Parts: sequence; structure tokens; C-alpha cells
Amino acid sequence: MPDHANWLVGVLPQHAEVTRLERLGPSLVRVERKAAPPAIIGVISTDPVRMDDCEELLGGSPRPDFILNIPKSAKWLGDVIDTLEAQGLSWGKMYDLYRALNFENDVSDYRNPGLSFIERLFQQHRNVDHLERVSDQVYRLHRGKGEPVVVALTDAYEVTADAVRSAYGLLAPFDVLLKNTPYGRISTQGSAAAAELGIEICDQSSIFTRLRNDGAGDH
Repeated sequence: MPDHANWLVGVLPQHAEVTRLERLGPSLVRVERKAAPPAIIGVISTDPVRMDDCEELLGGSPRPDFILNIPKSAKWLGDVIDTLEAQGLSWGKMYDLYRALNFENDVSDYRNPGLSFIERLFQQHRNVDHLERVSDQVYRLHRGKGEPVVVALTDAYEVTADAVRSAYGLLAPFDVLLKNTPYGRISTQGSAAAAELGIEICDQSSIFTRLRNDGAGDH
């Protein structure tokens, strides 16, 4: 079994709030902090993250408060996210773990702020009955009027043709590519690439109109 705990013990002392690390096993680390209770971190390294990848950590003792997946670009499948959150655990990559250790008294309460914002945006739309997490980067939005709309997220500052094609290659099938940052822009070339692929690009403003209306790309 890969020793992911050893890797985390090697990098986490850089965190300003961490005072002591204890390796509890090949995939489990106890983290002591300056001003907050200790946290148990489970560590995996896979892409995408499936339920099977977490079962050993969930079935062991002690159970982790947070499950860290090392590859920063890896996808978390929706059923994994739903299960972990239903069981009161948090999850994410190193960015998320650093934030959780900084800002959460109980690390298991942490939720990625960017995804929480996007999910709240979807849930507050009058025509969205409920959202289904396909992954942490793709949502299927079930609507009161109209067919479901599958929305993929991009963090690209400028949504270029390359950004569109890269997102499509990683996340397709989807109907809409959502630029989930208010900064930057959607380029003319990006819009043209999206049209060639049969998808749409929206920003956080235009997605509201898109979710009200039926579109040719709906699944």
C-alpha cells in the first residue's frame, strides 16, 4: 500500500497552524494545531475519486475528519461527495485542507467556498428543483420547467478556445460550460469553439437566463 501519510507528514509542517504531526498508518495522519482541536486526515491519491477509494478509511478507526486526495486536478465523483458529507466528513485537495486547518475549529465542517457559492446559486434559481452532483466539476440541474441541464465548471480566467476544448475533453458530456469566477472574460474564440462542440458558455449572470429557457443542447 502506498504510504500517503508519509508524504503528508513531509509537507504539512509548512502550515503555520500545525504544531505536531503523528502518522497513524499508511493513509492516516493526526494533526495538532496551535489554536484548535486536533484533526484526523485520511490521504488518498487517485483520479477520479470513487467510493471504493474511501471505504478502508471510513471503515477503520479512528475515522478521518477530512479526506485529502493528492492530485489537485482529480475529479471527485458525486456519490462520494454526497456520502462523505452525509456522514459528517469533509473532503478536498491541499488547498481545501489548508483552509480547513486555518478556519475551522472542527475540520469536518469544512466545505469548499467556491463550490458552496455555485451550489447556492443553482439552488436559489426558481426553476431548479434540485441539483445532482455528477462530480465536483459537473452538475445535473433538474428543472421544474424544461429538461435537466448539465453544467460543467471552468476556473479559467479567460475562457479561450483551448480552455473550452480542454474542459470538454475532461468533463463531457455537458450542455453548458460555466465560467465560475467573476473575473476575466469569455473570448470570441472560446465562444466559437463551444458552438463547434454543440455546447454553450455562460457566466454567473447569464446562467440564470439559461436555466429559465429550453435550449437545443439540453439532455
